[in-house]
Amino acid sequence: MAEQPDPMSYPSPPPGPPSAGYGVPTPYASWIQRVGGYLLDILILVPAYIVVFVGAGLASADDTGLRSVGLVLTLLGYVAVFGLLIWNMIIRQGRTGWSIGKQVVGIRLISEQTGQPLGAGMTFVRLLAHFLDSLACYLGWLWPLWDQKRQTFADKLLRSVVLVEKKA
Repeated sequence: MAEQPDPMSYPSPPPGPPSAGYGVPTPYASWIQRVGGYLLDILILVPAYIVVFVGAGLASADDTGLRSVGLVLTLLGYVAVFGLLIWNMIIRQGRTGWSIGKQVVGIRLISEQTGQPLGAGMTFVRLLAHFLDSLACYLGWLWPLWDQKRQTFADKLLRSVVLVEKKA
């Protein structure tokens, strides 16, 4: 019976984007694809913000009844905004790698180390880490334009990448 080679002796895979299967490398998402996905994610919030603005307008009315309705609408609108943000940008994207905007443009957020979605907790940490992208005149947001892996500072910190990958 032949001995099996030690798995620790195998060479490590070459650097580059993770494979989409069958050894075919998946390209990193371009800056414009990332911006497009983000803008679509923001557009999803527009109906909830309309409710906020209508409520704020009614809340400034002289009529006490309209003011009460306006305050309730404003509160409901803000709950909808934050609920949609948390569900889409943290929970959904953390579990699947796709926010709604990313799914529409065909890009996916994954861990560079595992090739799997980050999870809701790390996706939330990544969202907070985007603060670093805004320091130094928003340079971190532009970094994917010339970076080999097209990562922002937050992506580098969390070892995440955004790949071109359509949802099946």
